[in-house]
Amino acid sequence: MITIADIASMGNALSGLGSIFAIFIGNDVVAAQLLLLAVIFDSIDGPLARRFNRTQLDSVFGENIDSLADVISFGVAPAVILYATAPTYWIIIPCAIVLLCGLLRLTRYNTMLIDQRGPTRTFVGLPIPVTSFTLAALLLSSVYDVYVLSILMIIISILMISQLPYPKVSDKRVIGIVAVFMIICLIPGINRYFAYIPSYLLLLASLLYIFGTIIYGLFSETQIRNIQDRLSVFRDVGNRTSKSSGNLFKRK
Repeated sequence: MITIADIASMGNALSGLGSIFAIFIGNDVVAAQLLLLAVIFDSIDGPLARRFNRTQLDSVFGENIDSLADVISFGVAPAVILYATAPTYWIIIPCAIVLLCGLLRLTRYNTMLIDQRGPTRTFVGLPIPVTSFTLAALLLSSVYDVYVLSILMIIISILMISQLPYPKVSDKRVIGIVAVFMIICLIPGINRYFAYIPSYLLLLASLLYIFGTIIYGLFSETQIRNIQDRLSVFRDVGNRTSKSSGNLFKRK
């Protein structure tokens, strides 16, 4: 049942696990690099699935392993790394918020896939890989403050479970530029050699996507209507399921 896309998903999970091991030994740079590697694996498993998954069973299997890998790399790993930045009692709160919102985000996404027909241009809420992407950029830039980092992670977590529309980045030039900076950050010592500029640019790109999209979405009625339509379908499925369960209970 395992396809090449599923191998990429497993690489995603292993990268998340490795980032946890790295932060345990105090190597925040390697932890951040492995988070970026997890994002790369997550970004390629979709195209690989469309190319190599042949059956419906392949698709269902791939969707499940992808979400389980995302829980590790974009839910558990960021929470553990955030805790490692300041292992005090209060840091547990933002860590729990990151993990729980990540779980809710992935659960809602998988549930909405049931009635989805074909690809969409927008996400409902902030995509969960942004959590690790932003955290990795902050760690690599070495300019973060634990309080600012905690507040930012809480904001990102809330945006993940919001109904705000976030576009799927499809511009090949933008993807290529970001990919180059990510690869530079993955090469040991190169980011520091360039005065941390690649990591600063990754952080800037992340913040522009997070907050720039909010500003754009507030003034885009088409985007809002699109999200509302998708959520209405999601609610209709829930209503039909509830009615069916009620009728079944009455028959019994």
